[in-house]
Amino acid sequence: MSFDLNWSEQEFNTILMNPHSTDYELSAKLNGRHAEAIGNLRAFIHNFHTKGNISGLSKFMVARLNQGYWECPRCHHRALKDDFPANKGWMQ
Repeated sequence: MSFDLNWSEQEFNTILMNPHSTDYELSAKLNGRHAEAIGNLRAFIHNFHTKGNISGLSKFMVARLNQGYWECPRCHHRALKDDFPANKGWMQ
């Protein structure tokens, strides 16, 4: 599967700050982004905190997720800063 890493920080933050919106609702907010692409990105966000495949996340996305204080759009786990090994020297 190929994945477009060309998301702006604004687009990424819109997705991150709206964990309860559907992919279709976010598609309407993010003109030009398909719901499927949004769903794929949200799956990589979920993978980040479950230590799965994060190949679809850019460096700025990983840096933002490492900051914590976001809610997973898939399982609604609330991510805090100390949740991630990167804050303890892993994946920086």
